[in-house]
Amino acid sequence: MKITCILLDDDPLVLDLLQAYAAMTDVLDIKATFSDPLDAHKYLLDNEIQVLFSDVTMPHLSGLDLVRALQQPPLVVLMTAHSQYAMEAFNLDVIDFLLKPITLDRFLKSVNKISNLIRLHPKEAGAVQNAASDLGSFFIRTDSHFVRLHYRDVLYIEALKDFTKINTADGRTHLTLVNLKNLEEQLPKDLFVRTHRSYLINVQLIESVSNLEVRVGGYALPLGQTYRERVTERIVNRTLIRRQQP
Repeated sequence: MKITCILLDDDPLVLDLLQAYAAMTDVLDIKATFSDPLDAHKYLLDNEIQVLFSDVTMPHLSGLDLVRALQQPPLVVLMTAHSQYAMEAFNLDVIDFLLKPITLDRFLKSVNKISNLIRLHPKEAGAVQNAASDLGSFFIRTDSHFVRLHYRDVLYIEALKDFTKINTADGRTHLTLVNLKNLEEQLPKDLFVRTHRSYLINVQLIESVSNLEVRVGGYALPLGQTYRERVTERIVNRTLIRRQQP
């Protein structure tokens, strides 16, 4: 089964090149091409498409703004000659970021990535980051891969300068560009608690709580003053076995 997609670029030469590349794959089914992002936006509202290939810098609406404007965007591949947009693009969870001029081998690599994702996880392909929550797991992007992590395996999540590091019970770490605030908002609130401006911890794996730290999986992590009352009330007081009053 072919993968349905649309192409969006205000340069007709780029559109011609992408159509030629797509024809060589025998995988992509191009339903429409657009030079105006507003026309593409209207089409996406009325039609179900699996992949959007979009330029970043265009009149009226940038490719980044187009993705933000879609409540349920398809898989997105952004294309631009300006590498400075890469960080912002991946924060939007686009599946790939192609630098112009786009070569055939790089285009084919992107198509292979899309094909593998849809083949392995067809239900998750349109919402990778929020996938499989009913199965007790979620997806993150690490470099060019989507990795499934089970809630029960996550010890704690740590905010770094440009990344967020997810630490699992088996001693492995996973880096992702999704910031800690976004992770906190999207992960189940009954399973994870913020204990510090830089730490999000798995509630079920907490071993002890003191005024200054929380221990989880043998690690002593700081307990920030701002979060102390919330953590104590939620984690300790709700299940604390108290001494009976005489």
